[in-house]
Amino acid sequence: MVKKSISAIILLMTVLIVLSVGIAGCTSQTPAASPTPETTKTVSTIEPSEMIVQPSEIPGNFTLVTERERTASELSEWALDHGWKKGYSVVYRKNDPNSPSGTIILQNISIYAGENATLAVSDTIDGLADWITIENNATMSVEKISIPAIGDASGSLKYSDKSDNSSMYVIAFAKKGVFQDIETNGTAADYETARQLAEIAAAKIK
Repeated sequence: MVKKSISAIILLMTVLIVLSVGIAGCTSQTPAASPTPETTKTVSTIEPSEMIVQPSEIPGNFTLVTERERTASELSEWALDHGWKKGYSVVYRKNDPNSPSGTIILQNISIYAGENATLAVSDTIDGLADWITIENNATMSVEKISIPAIGDASGSLKYSDKSDNSSMYVIAFAKKGVFQDIETNGTAADYETARQLAEIAAAKIK
């Protein structure tokens, strides 16, 4: 039962991110984040698998559940059209005996051509917010969250489902041609853990 609940959470997170990026170009009217001079001159040379955060680096007690390379077949048309090259994905689970399913954190890493990693930030955050608004689902709500700047561009949001009182968070950032989205379910405390993870992940990009 626990495994089934965890799988459902991971699936929901993944589907929402793919949907948001896939429709962002049609719905988002917010100008894309402007890259810094560093972005136009420098791109990361390390492999996506070298950018993952280890459980010992995450605040709290987390276990690495799965890790794998990302494939083009799981990416949206937007990502492929904007120069997606390769990526990596990992899932962490919080070791909490008081929670039947536990807090899940996803770290998705993607390498893009040129400056398109910064475009993916606004298209992910704005696209997901617009999608939920367009769906006009009475049980779902979304709010953007202000966060300290991470990398060359960053953004964050929270989406909630009133039908089961669940909340999920997304943190997206780009640095040196690398786009990452960090996703988590749970409470504001779990979100803060994910935000710290995003800063640790950004520091790994060289």
